[in-house]
Amino acid sequence: MLRTGLRCAVLAAGVVALSIAQEAPGGLGGAGRRGGFPQYTRPKTSQDVLARGKALYETNCASCHAADLRGVLAKNGPNLLRSETTMRDQSGERVAASLSAHNPVINLPHTDSAAIAEYIHSVQATMGGQGSPPGRNPVGLTYNVLIGDPKAGEVAFARLCSGCHSVTGDLKGIGSRFEDPKDLQNTWVAGRSGGGGRGFGRGGATGPGTVTLANGQTVEGRITRFDDFMVVVTMPDGARKSFTRDNGVPKVEIKDPQEAHKKMVLVMDDPADKNMHDITAYLATIK
Repeated sequence: MLRTGLRCAVLAAGVVALSIAQEAPGGLGGAGRRGGFPQYTRPKTSQDVLARGKALYETNCASCHAADLRGVLAKNGPNLLRSETTMRDQSGERVAASLSAHNPVINLPHTDSAAIAEYIHSVQATMGGQGSPPGRNPVGLTYNVLIGDPKAGEVAFARLCSGCHSVTGDLKGIGSRFEDPKDLQNTWVAGRSGGGGRGFGRGGATGPGTVTLANGQTVEGRITRFDDFMVVVTMPDGARKSFTRDNGVPKVEIKDPQEAHKKMVLVMDDPADKNMHDITAYLATIK
C-alpha cells in the first residue's frame, strides 16, 4: 500500500512527487531524456561490455578510486560516483581524456576506456535519489495506488468534497486527464487543478483578498499584484484599482484559496488513508 501521508502533504502545501525529473549539473541534456539525471536515462550497454569494463576498472582504477568508486583518500583518488567527468561523459570520451592526463598516463584503446566508462555509468545508475550511494534506496519500483473501493469513494466524495467540487462540473472527465493514477492522487490531494498556475506570496501574489486603506475603508477583489510599493486589485466587474503602499499601508490580506481543502484533508485523514485511496479509485472512473 502506498502511504501518501496526508498531514505531511498539507503542511508542505503539496504531495512529494515519486520520481525525480531535474536537469543534471552543468546543464547536460543530451545524455538521455530531457530533464532527467543522466545516470537514470543513459541507455544501458550489453552485459559483456559491462563485465569487461568492470575487469578493466579493477585492474587500472580501483587502487585509487576504490572498488565501490568512492575514492581512496590516502591516494587522493576522487569519488567517481559524483564526478563531473563521469557524469557528463556519454560514450567514454571524457573518461579517455582523463586517463590520458592521468599521472602516470594510462594508455588504453578507446574500446577499453569506453568499457570502463560504461561500467561506471552502470554503477551510477543504481544510486538512490539525490545522489545517495548505490543500494541505499530501492530502484525500479512501481506503485499501484488504485487499491481503494470506487463505491466507497463515491460516498466519501459526496460527504467530503461535493460542497466545492462536482464530477459533472470542474472535475468532469478527471479520470482521463491523468495517465498515471499517482498523478491523479497527488493532484487532488494537494488541491491542484492540474493546469499549473502561480503561487501565493509577495511580488506575484494572486488570489482573493482584502485591501484595508489608512482610513479603515476596505476593498475586496482579486489581488493581482502585491509588493512593498503597490497593490493592484481586480474588482468583480473587471475594473482594476491600484494603491501605492508605504510602510505596509494599505494593509493587504490574501485569502488562501485552499484553506477549505486543507481542512477537508485533515478531516478525512485516517491511519490507513482509506478515504484517500477510495476517492482516488472513484475519481479514476470519471472519464
